[in-house]
Amino acid sequence: MRIEQFQDSQAGVVSNIIRRNLVEVNSKDYPEDIIHALVEYFAPENIVKNARLQCTLVAIQDGEVVGTASLANFGSEENPNYYAVTVFVRPELHGQGIGTRLIETVESKAWELEAKKITVRASITAKGFYQKLGYQFRDGEVLDDHQNYVMEKERV
Repeated sequence: MRIEQFQDSQAGVVSNIIRRNLVEVNSKDYPEDIIHALVEYFAPENIVKNARLQCTLVAIQDGEVVGTASLANFGSEENPNYYAVTVFVRPELHGQGIGTRLIETVESKAWELEAKKITVRASITAKGFYQKLGYQFRDGEVLDDHQNYVMEKERV
């Protein structure tokens, strides 16, 4: 498996991976209206648009895109605030280390940019995944307005 920069031609596959996770996995923890809104949002054209604003990566295995993750700066150039966002792996490949490799690559990119920490808005579904990777709750184990946990990992 290799991790590489997202290409616009991969938008349909990436959109499908994200949407499948939302419907097949996250729907166990979230109401239908939230899942529906997210499925609508992660259309291929929005994947391309977002990739122009952040560092979007894909995991390639046997010549196929099997996962994605992005690094976004929600701060400014002078005061960056780095987030790992849109981390998804094909559902049938969960638990094989692909998500971990994607996050490690996102973290490496953030550390290269001299980030002091990385934040994630972890879904209820993904909370345990991020805990295993060393992320801790920023404000305690409470859900934010979007029903996510805000978690952080500091540079070591």
